[in-house]
Amino acid sequence: MNDLTPRFERETGQVILEGLSAGVAGEAPLIPVPGLDLAFDRADGRLCRVVVGPVGTGGPVPAGEQAAAMLTQLFGAHAHSVVSNPAGAHALSPDPGLAGALSSLARLDAARVTSPVPPGSPWWAAEAAELADRAGLPARAGAEAHCALAKLLGGLGSIDTTVLPGPAARMALAVASLTAADEPAAATRLREAIGGRPGLPPAAPPPLSEFDVAAEVESLEKDRVRLAGLQGMLDPDLVPVGLFRPGLSPYSDLEVSHEGAPGRVVVQARLAPGADRGALNRCLARLVDADVRRVLAQTAFTRTAPGRVRAELQLPFPLDELPESWIEVVQDKLWPVRSAQGHRIRRALRWADAALRAERAPAGLAPHSAHQDWTALAATAWDRCRRDWEAAGDADRADQAARRQAAPPPPVDGPAYLAETLGR
Repeated sequence: MNDLTPRFERETGQVILEGLSAGVAGEAPLIPVPGLDLAFDRADGRLCRVVVGPVGTGGPVPAGEQAAAMLTQLFGAHAHSVVSNPAGAHALSPDPGLAGALSSLARLDAARVTSPVPPGSPWWAAEAAELADRAGLPARAGAEAHCALAKLLGGLGSIDTTVLPGPAARMALAVASLTAADEPAAATRLREAIGGRPGLPPAAPPPLSEFDVAAEVESLEKDRVRLAGLQGMLDPDLVPVGLFRPGLSPYSDLEVSHEGAPGRVVVQARLAPGADRGALNRCLARLVDADVRRVLAQTAFTRTAPGRVRAELQLPFPLDELPESWIEVVQDKLWPVRSAQGHRIRRALRWADAALRAERAPAGLAPHSAHQDWTALAATAWDRCRRDWEAAGDADRADQAARRQAAPPPPVDGPAYLAETLGR
């Protein structure tokens, strides 16, 4: 059972339905309608928390019309009375079908932000459209479908004899159905392109050949001797969405080196296709002392090659004078510095994200990598995740990471992550 217990939060005026906290991989948030925030466990997909409101500071009042309707669909007709008067109310259990569709959409959104496949891929949008339609979210489904339509049609120019898997045809047909009223001609063209075949003819393969899973694992093994001292992370929460292109793990998200000239650290990153130059100009690489939450050095990025940027930090003193320091990338020079614990938690979650992706072994990201390479990457990522949770003082989540490394559980129902399966 996935029971959630209601309570009223007087400070915020919200009603909160709480279940078990999210585990080692953290939460996947979703706001299906205004006034309703959901959080799902990224690893097992269960609903962890529902936040309704704010519903007033004097006490609970009825939620908005859309939120109330969604709560009724999710928890049944008695949900409205529970939210209106949570004191002493019994726990609620979500409808498995609707909760599953919403969970899949939330987990897809979370993966979309950290994936090497750009968030603008039409296959992210097509899958999100189908999931939103299944979850009864017409506005979200329509917006995603219209976003996917033109890009899917544009990709039909380069056709080979290979066809995409069945889910691709289903999602493309969903896009055509959702856009038929507003763009009938384009929707018809998409249906005709599918033509009743078992799959949709793909465009030319994307330039993802630089991803080598075995090489990633080898680099991580060599880096084991440098787990202390200078640390680095490209936190997706601190930079504009779609600006930088993530790697297969936190190790390849950001390249940090300080073996060259004394007093200098070099930071390199990859840009996502079509990255916003203005957004890049606002971003800074900075070295911080997380223990005292102080910026030690910061500088802007410069483009060094197509799709790559570089920043050179001049250090005020030798790095070995600090037991630990962090390289981070922010979109605002006034962005506050996270604590050392905060850095560790954020990186633990990113390691978990990389491990979950490696467990799926998406062929489109590294077509020439063997399944055992993905398995090795998942094990290494869970080990790094465990180390960061331990350093953050969370023994329970560290233990969860160790258990997943030792014995990965069977896959849970969820999104297809088609953009990664196809690699574009």
